Amino acid sequence: MLHSLWFLPSLMVVLAVLLAVLTIRIDGMLRHSGPPRLLLFPGGVEGARSLLGGIASSLFGVAGTVFTITITALSIASAQMGPRLMESFTRDWRNSVSLGTFLGTVAYTFTILRSVPSDSSQTDFIPHLGVYLALLFTFISVIVLIYFIHHVATSINVGYVISSVHDDLCRTLLTQTVQGQRHDQPHLLPPEWKEQDIVYAPRSGYLQSVDTDALVHLAVSHGVTVCLLVRAGDFIMKDVPVAWVTPQACKGIPRTLTIGKTRTTNQDIEYAARKLVEVASRALSPAMNDPYTAMTVLDHLGDALVSLQNRGLINGQFEREGQVRLIMPQPEFSGLVETMFNMIRQYGRTHPSVMIRMLEVLTRSAAALVDPDRRSVLQTHADLVYKEALEHTEAQHDRDALERRYQRFVSVCNDARRLLDPGRPLPVQIHE
Repeated sequence: MLHSLWFLPSLMVVLAVLLAVLTIRIDGMLRHSGPPRLLLFPGGVEGARSLLGGIASSLFGVAGTVFTITITALSIASAQMGPRLMESFTRDWRNSVSLGTFLGTVAYTFTILRSVPSDSSQTDFIPHLGVYLALLFTFISVIVLIYFIHHVATSINVGYVISSVHDDLCRTLLTQTVQGQRHDQPHLLPPEWKEQDIVYAPRSGYLQSVDTDALVHLAVSHGVTVCLLVRAGDFIMKDVPVAWVTPQACKGIPRTLTIGKTRTTNQDIEYAARKLVEVASRALSPAMNDPYTAMTVLDHLGDALVSLQNRGLINGQFEREGQVRLIMPQPEFSGLVETMFNMIRQYGRTHPSVMIRMLEVLTRSAAALVDPDRRSVLQTHADLVYKEALEHTEAQHDRDALERRYQRFVSVCNDARRLLDPGRPLPVQIHE
């Protein structure tokens, strides 16, 4: 809810109305003692009504224009970079604050306008403080409008979108890995229990997140062990088993699972990577034919991989007081690398520049990730890239470039210098 497009504007409108009511009361108290000279509005009752009415009507039109610009930006991003990237726009607090600033100023001005008498002969009450605050909010709205136009023009740029999605991927990797480990924890197989109860899904949808702390606390309090059959990002069907519990099931387990209509990047590492891959795949389509964007995506995917040089993927086993209380499936390094490179390799096999950049990214990743198991995974993908690129590349110049990149990858994997200081990545020559 906090990341939705409507929450912040609605909150700002409510706060603006409350501020207007408070301002009217303050003006009412100042009416008897006389407001300070700096707060006196010289325009009279008619001038105040005209000014407030003009501010409200003009900013209401500006708010409509802002909303239209936002929808247009979402449409452009959805058509060019994929519908799943719309989440990045709707979660952008800058868009919500901009829209809330205009709507809040309109709501504030209308509330103040309601306290101004329609006939100056009825009363001489003028909300001096309220009028000046309306003017202040109007100037702030103008500044926000200038910034919003700049922000929208920047946010629909493909480089900005790739960088934003890359940041989401790195944040997800940070929360789903363990600091200080250069290798991944061994993957666990589901245990074979003799006595177990089954927990069924309460509704269908994507598993967005799992509250592991609450689930472990629940297991400890009931003296049970829970084995989840699903992980974040899986699509769950209603009344299908989602967990085993031994010796018997307890209430509250479904409440620890957040199920929604779409996948999110909260705990889903592969979905965060897949959003970047979608940008590259669309860029390599015949309709767009933009290999440069695909190469930019590969650079950011490589940066995400390198960030794992001192972090390890968890195995999904949670213990309390020496006893296993929760086992849940977790993504593996091999699956993450497949998600990052498989589809781009399949779409980009006819683009030598893309395949060359993929080999360069794999080389730099192998220089940083010294774990033999991880390098074995990277070696598999480097072999696939090299083989498929040669099959679809006819020019000898491009074939020679592919050969040099591949041999550089092999030399990095066989470099003995990594044994001297395995905690630091090897220097890799990028330019020829």
